[in-house]
Amino acid sequence: MANQPHWLSSGGGIPVDQLQVLVIDEGELSRSVLGRLLRELGVRHQHLQMARRPEEARRLIKSAPQPYDLIISDMTFRQQGPHDMTGQDLLDELRQAKGLPMQTAFIMVTSEARYQHVAEALEGALDDYLLKPFTARQFEERLQVVLERKQAFKPVFQAIEAGDYAKAAQLCEAMFRDSATYKVYAARIGSELYLRLGQLDAARRMLEAVLAYKAVPWARLGLAKIDLGDADTDKACRALETLLAENPAYADAYDVYGRALLEEMKVEAAVEVLAKAVQITPGNVSRLQKLGSLQLYLGYSGEAAKHLGAALTIGANSRTLDYQGVVALAIASLDVANVDGCERAHKCLQGALGRHPDSYRVRTLMLTCEVALQLALRRAAPAQAGLRELASQIDRPEFTYEMAGNLLLLLVRCAGQQPIPEAMTWATRLARRFCVSRPRTRLLELAASAMPAIEILVRDTAQDINAQANEAMSHLVGKQHQRTLEALAELARSSLNARIINLAFATLNHHGQHLGADALLRLRQTIEPLHTGYTDAGRRLVERKD
Repeated sequence: MANQPHWLSSGGGIPVDQLQVLVIDEGELSRSVLGRLLRELGVRHQHLQMARRPEEARRLIKSAPQPYDLIISDMTFRQQGPHDMTGQDLLDELRQAKGLPMQTAFIMVTSEARYQHVAEALEGALDDYLLKPFTARQFEERLQVVLERKQAFKPVFQAIEAGDYAKAAQLCEAMFRDSATYKVYAARIGSELYLRLGQLDAARRMLEAVLAYKAVPWARLGLAKIDLGDADTDKACRALETLLAENPAYADAYDVYGRALLEEMKVEAAVEVLAKAVQITPGNVSRLQKLGSLQLYLGYSGEAAKHLGAALTIGANSRTLDYQGVVALAIASLDVANVDGCERAHKCLQGALGRHPDSYRVRTLMLTCEVALQLALRRAAPAQAGLRELASQIDRPEFTYEMAGNLLLLLVRCAGQQPIPEAMTWATRLARRFCVSRPRTRLLELAASAMPAIEILVRDTAQDINAQANEAMSHLVGKQHQRTLEALAELARSSLNARIINLAFATLNHHGQHLGADALLRLRQTIEPLHTGYTDAGRRLVERKD
């Protein structure tokens, strides 16, 4: 340890000989050089692991008995197949799947030619970068900056690990105010924590202060997210268009822009934007699945099957693989008469069900995939039996919007093979419950578009339930509080529509004092259980944990 620098052994941080380090580089010489530099700084041989490619690194990270303190990854790797990962893809995946603890430092190694790409696309997640070629002195200096910063933020990371986001945000706020060295880094973490806590004003204040101090793309992106949270989609879109014009490789910004366009019901434009993000990060499982799923709704089944199939190839062992995207692959494969694609999706979900036998979500998605496979095999009777089983669950609290979309997608395909007497009834029930906003209604219309009669039914049902809600609220003008609440309670009970339930709940809390005790109790007994089970108050029932 004679060569160990003073900064690595001081300050109460992890002793350098205890650092767990992973190096990812396909070049044997490069790995050897990085390993030698790390060992000269005091990292123990047994605490240093090497991976040739991101796919191998993913497995090492997933199976590591404790998180790595430091990951050093090359940016680019030779393409050995159409779906190979880059260092950026790995970092994005780890971040999106929350598979990288905040105390883990991630350093990207890149060439001068790729520096701008790294700076634009990864600034919000990357701890630092190294430009090739670099000297031992430059390597040591970068490592010093990264590890000292991680040590300074140790109390923040400990609070986050404990789930105390409010405390972590307050610590960041203090560092943002008092530390010139870590001001920007504190703002990045603090603003994300405030967004997670739903404290949009605090996040906006911090991000605007950062921009006044230093122009950074991630701060502008954060403000656009806040505008979306405030339902100001037009302002968010304008900001994102400007940001992307100046930073065309900023994949995270395309994600948020796509979400904003969906809120504006510009589905075609959202697909174009997400396609650009996939072009920048072709190995990103989450983006491939989002793009493919939207393409399926638009009827671009060939492109959808391509992107969703690529996501399954890349992400078979990834935490970012969403089983809903696997179901979308089965439906897209059905459309293009690719039985192998349906069977591949079916096999994936069988494995998932084996790992999560008690998960309602996985069981339901498995049943949905089974229906798609039966349709692909032209087995109408078992396909209809599966549809009936799915339709029997429409009123369950755990039955979600994604499941409703799947049921509509399959219903119109099955009805195209053989008449289904209950088709219009099922579609009406789905629309009454799940048409909670204009964007969601539009996606359900697209899901039903293969049968114009059902598409029109979805649209008309959404308009009808809105009209009933407006009529109920109109009685407040004449101070007919009980009549309003009786009508809203009945509409909430019969539709199970989360927007109507929230409206009834809010109206009861605001105007309930005008009711008699018996009426108030009766309405509470109707509305409050619906609010607990069928709105965001009950989302614990349907969160993705699989």
